[in-house]
Amino acid sequence: MIIEVADTSLRFDTTVKMGLYTARGIAEYLVIDVNNRLLLVFRDPAPDASQHHGYSYATQLTFSENDAVTPLAVPGASVKVADLLP
Repeated sequence: MIIEVADTSLRFDTTVKMGLYTARGIAEYLVIDVNNRLLLVFRDPAPDASQHHGYSYATQLTFSENDAVTPLAVPGASVKVADLLP
């Protein structure tokens, strides 16, 4: 799992970096969108010929600051999105 905190880098983090992480088989990629107070969760890397690196995430979820998320790496844990936001 990789977590990014995005302020001015949101587009770069959700395109270029995301493509690199999927190509490397990173199972879960989380992006904290501080400007919109959201957590973007990308899971399940899969081949995708339309992408630059040949992969994308099959599952893309968006959580608000009122939600909680359970990371794949720690299935018994629940993290409040609000606790991740500045």
